[in-house]
Amino acid sequence: MRIFINILLMKKMFLGILFFFVSAICSAPVIDFRLKLNKLTLISEEIEKAYHELEFSRFINDLGTRESGNNWLCINRIGCFGEWQFAESTLKYLGFKKITLKRFRANPNIFPRELQAEALKALIRVNLIYLKDYQHYKGDTIRGIVVTKSGMIAASHLGGAGSLQKFLNSGGRINKKDVFGTSVSDYLRKFSAYDID
Repeated sequence: MRIFINILLMKKMFLGILFFFVSAICSAPVIDFRLKLNKLTLISEEIEKAYHELEFSRFINDLGTRESGNNWLCINRIGCFGEWQFAESTLKYLGFKKITLKRFRANPNIFPRELQAEALKALIRVNLIYLKDYQHYKGDTIRGIVVTKSGMIAASHLGGAGSLQKFLNSGGRINKKDVFGTSVSDYLRKFSAYDID
């Protein structure tokens, strides 16, 4: 609930800034009104872009916290590694063929945090492609969880896009869990409040 309140406060702040610029532009008729209006449009687009970049950074940071405590050197007991706990097969699929668990253990610097972030962004792009026919679920409530883009990305990260598809298609009856007992619905709920659309 606190997250929703913070998002609303951020949006109100951005709207306040926009209102300030609009009132400054509209306070008196001037010859260069269109120029000022275009400038306002550009400023509002930049503010919107910055807001979504901040939300995305917050999202991937919180996902890293949940996965590894933001420890880019982390290796879990089933062999997933890095801040976002990549399986070796996932990295191979994404084109990071030279990064293996064995090599990472020997020299973690072959997969530094910056490269891990690139891999995460690539994985998000791939998962969104797999989920393109499931975007109509956004805003629906399944098992008491409001489906959002951020929740869908996180749930796909946990169990793969296929697990999320099964969850959505079944109305939540098929709710796969990872080996640690975390379910698709857990991530769908936990990561639902990020405004990354």
